[in-house]
Amino acid sequence: MRLKKFTASLLIVASLSLLTSCGYQGWMRYPCQEFKNWENPECNPPQCLAVGQCTKDLIPESVEESNDKTTTKR
Repeated sequence: MRLKKFTASLLIVASLSLLTSCGYQGWMRYPCQEFKNWENPECNPPQCLAVGQCTKDLIPESVEESNDKTTTKR
């Protein structure tokens, strides 16, 4: 009886752990959050103002500042 309970609980835990990783594709919610799109016209004013997806609004200033420091060192 104990072996059946243990096996059942093990199967439940295994299936729940598999379900938690379903659906994650590694994408950002908005395209303008991805670094490669930061310079695109649709991610910068005036085009982004209409939909409210400007990079400056989606990315915290600390991230942009650290990126600026990294690119200026090279």
